[in-house]
Amino acid sequence: MRKVLLLLVVGLLVSAGSFAQQTGSISGRVTLADGSGVPGVEVRASGNVLPQARTASTDSNGNYRLVLLPPGNYELSFTLEGMATASRRLVVRLNENSRVDVTMGPEVIAEAIEVVSDSIISFTSTEIKTAIENEVIDALPVGQEYRDLQKLIPGVQYVEYSVRGPSAGGSGQDNVYLFDGVNVNLPLFGTLSAEPSSHDIDQVSVVKGGAKAVDFNRSAGFTINTVSKSGTNQLRGEVSYQIQTDSMTGDLDAASTSQFEQDQDWLTFGLGGPLLRDKLFFYSSYYRPTIDRNNRANAYGEVPDFKSERDELFGRLSFQPTGRVLIHGSYRDSDRESDNASVGGFSAASTSEGDAATLKIGILEGTVMLTSNSFAAFKISDFENETFSGPDNLLGFSPAGDGSVPLNVGALDTQGNFRVPTPIAGEDAYNAFIQPLIDRYGFLENGVRMGGGDVGAGSFINGQDFFRQSYQLGWDKTFGSGNVTHDLHIGYQWFKEEEDLDRRSNGWGTISVPGGRVSTDGGTPIFYEAVLLQAGVTGLPGGTVPVIHSEFESQNLEINDTIRFGDWSFNVGFVLSNDELFGQGLRANPSNVSGFEICETCKYKMYEIDFDDQIQPRLGAVWSYNQRDTVFASFARYHPAASSLPRAASWARNLGNRILEAAFDASGNLIQLEARGSSSGKFFVPNMNPRATDEYIVGSSRQFSPRLAGRVTARHRRSYNFWEDTNNNARLFGNAPANIPPELYIPQLDSFRAEVGGSSYVIAELDGGFTKYYEVATEADWRGDKTFVRGSYVWSHYYGNFDQDNTSTSFDFATFIGSSNIADGPGRQLWDMKYGNLNGDRRHQLKLYGYRQLPWNATAGAFAVYQSGQPWEAWDVEVYRAFTRSSSDTIRFAEPAGSRRTSAHYQLDLNYTHNFDIGDRFEVVLRVDLFNAFDRQTGYHPQQRIRRAGFGEPQAFYRPRRFQVAAKLRF
Repeated sequence: MRKVLLLLVVGLLVSAGSFAQQTGSISGRVTLADGSGVPGVEVRASGNVLPQARTASTDSNGNYRLVLLPPGNYELSFTLEGMATASRRLVVRLNENSRVDVTMGPEVIAEAIEVVSDSIISFTSTEIKTAIENEVIDALPVGQEYRDLQKLIPGVQYVEYSVRGPSAGGSGQDNVYLFDGVNVNLPLFGTLSAEPSSHDIDQVSVVKGGAKAVDFNRSAGFTINTVSKSGTNQLRGEVSYQIQTDSMTGDLDAASTSQFEQDQDWLTFGLGGPLLRDKLFFYSSYYRPTIDRNNRANAYGEVPDFKSERDELFGRLSFQPTGRVLIHGSYRDSDRESDNASVGGFSAASTSEGDAATLKIGILEGTVMLTSNSFAAFKISDFENETFSGPDNLLGFSPAGDGSVPLNVGALDTQGNFRVPTPIAGEDAYNAFIQPLIDRYGFLENGVRMGGGDVGAGSFINGQDFFRQSYQLGWDKTFGSGNVTHDLHIGYQWFKEEEDLDRRSNGWGTISVPGGRVSTDGGTPIFYEAVLLQAGVTGLPGGTVPVIHSEFESQNLEINDTIRFGDWSFNVGFVLSNDELFGQGLRANPSNVSGFEICETCKYKMYEIDFDDQIQPRLGAVWSYNQRDTVFASFARYHPAASSLPRAASWARNLGNRILEAAFDASGNLIQLEARGSSSGKFFVPNMNPRATDEYIVGSSRQFSPRLAGRVTARHRRSYNFWEDTNNNARLFGNAPANIPPELYIPQLDSFRAEVGGSSYVIAELDGGFTKYYEVATEADWRGDKTFVRGSYVWSHYYGNFDQDNTSTSFDFATFIGSSNIADGPGRQLWDMKYGNLNGDRRHQLKLYGYRQLPWNATAGAFAVYQSGQPWEAWDVEVYRAFTRSSSDTIRFAEPAGSRRTSAHYQLDLNYTHNFDIGDRFEVVLRVDLFNAFDRQTGYHPQQRIRRAGFGEPQAFYRPRRFQVAAKLRF
């Protein structure tokens, strides 16, 4: 921490290092009527969110550039003695450059003002960007949460997940989500856990490909960034209340196993203005969403009512002490609590769980104009997300590892989460053993008890607290002479992610029934199995179980030069990354073969990926052949951070929170208790190649008219060098293909384990793991005086053998490197029919959205989408019975990946907003949103296990038709 703070201070003093701020820029050329450049023109930018104006001067060729401008509405003035002053109005968008060219003369020259659609066309960048300002967001049928904005991104699959992200040429955990430039991905997991609301968002910027070496972009998916609203010199406020009742919602699809009536409402308040005019602005807001689900029911009958409440406060200050210095500071504080939050479609009401979370995000950032063509910047951020989830039904006993606490087979619904078995054709003895269990615990279907459901209680009690600190600093400079100019960018970033994990079982955890079909190593038949956590189990060595602490620390350096030469712009840059992974439970001991010894509370370095192993070049060229249209090409390499491994492989999992597998005889007596090999501390295979994604893009953009612009791109992404935890002897499995080297990943692993214990699994670079993504995309914008329309059609193909989105029965889940079932034993290796279409493949996608301002002070907006269905395949462990004793079907493919596909989905959302002016100061806004107008409740993520209830039936459906009504008071 001291080192980073020192670097920050020194960096600002010497103007070294930089990063992409929450800003945009303006550039252009000032000419005379004959086209010659005019030097020495003063260009002055005044904006509603900029307390004091910024100025620049044109160079010898008449070129000018204003950078690091807060997004908002601006007015430009062009002044030169002897010339008439010219002025222009424009919008500066987040992470975009707005180009404004002006012709000057002794008198005002009447000229058409050409509106350049800078959200589509860039004369200097090959990035595939999408920019969306608040005016567009307000006029469209967009939900209240940050994640709802994702549906507006061209080529990104439309999903209604609450945890996992959508696929965009990578897995749902390959995306990066920024709020005010701060990473709000869940530390060490990569999913979008944070819940900032959309009402605070002023602008959105998305980079889907072709990233420059700016803003430390290592994403193998897309990066979405936002800038929140700021105060201005005018005091403004808004109070809003929005509601969606059960009567405003269509009936859930009859095929849905979960049924309920739901009421939702959203209360928001925002206020902004000056504290010191032209110096200090403020903005503050309050957000309170609530959800109530009543009369809930599933295959087992009634389910307890669900309730969720959240309170979120946000404050932001903008301070500009001089025209050269601008500082922003903000703080967000959110608290959420839910009761009876999780009950599956085939789960008894007693299995319900609740959860709670707090989120705190603090940001301090600033920019300094050092000279007319150089700028320094810094950002400090602090992220805290403390969470808890657990069963509403606590069983109140601790299992024992010494056999003194048997499994009560006469009351399995009081022992843990009991998974009711289903018959297997031809297994008469097994079917006879399980039939009484089905008769007692199964759900009713047409008057008959069925297996495949869950009864009892939730499995685990889970406390997880996440933290992220980040520091960034740096320098930008524009220079050049003649027809060649450079925009040089240098940046340094340091961040650390941490997790404190306290997790334990509720009773015996998760209970299943092998029914004597598998045996212990000694040949004793196993009739019942339980999966539980070591924490809370009596009769085990180790005493008190510590909270597991994990850390991921990263340094990133980026250098980028945008070179302009006539009609050409070249982007040359690279990102260097250094990642260090820290676990708990060991300390270094060079005299040991493993290099470690046990130390329960010690922090140790698990693995390091050096700078020279993570060199990420960014190369691009843009030819603006007629000053309005372009062709471009680029290459980029990304090394996504393997930030989840510190928690997945930490030795502390051996000391307490590791997963145990308990085996019982037919009477419930414990006959075996052992650690699951995939879930205890693991060694890393030395000298692994970091995961990489190579991306190639070619494209062209065209300004068809002052209002219409379009872009077509072809993109290819290939990801490789995938890491996962796997059996050290996986390459020796009987069904391993001939091209896999028949050797151990770590030959000395048994010697390591003799010293410090640990898993028979290792963290390895899986042989031949890859994904490929091909995309051809067309996009167009049309901007009229009162109309905006954006459309896109994307054909894509996403395939390979490593599907991070398809690793568990809980599809909307935060699985990650080291926690997924990929490569966990026979049937789950990459050679076990894993090659095919991946879960995120959506071959065709069409999106169209826009709005129209109506003559009677109202707007009408619409969003429409069509996309192909989700690939899936059947799972069955029996296909691999010769290679495993396991009874789990999860991702043990019975056919090639993606052999089947769900139905395509289409949807139309509509918005109507009416504004009523009350005097000069107040405005009342009435708003109606209609989502899924055709009530297309397409099912997705089928139940894939052949021997579980509901095989092939959707486990989730797109939400039904629903209205939302809102009233706002603006002043």
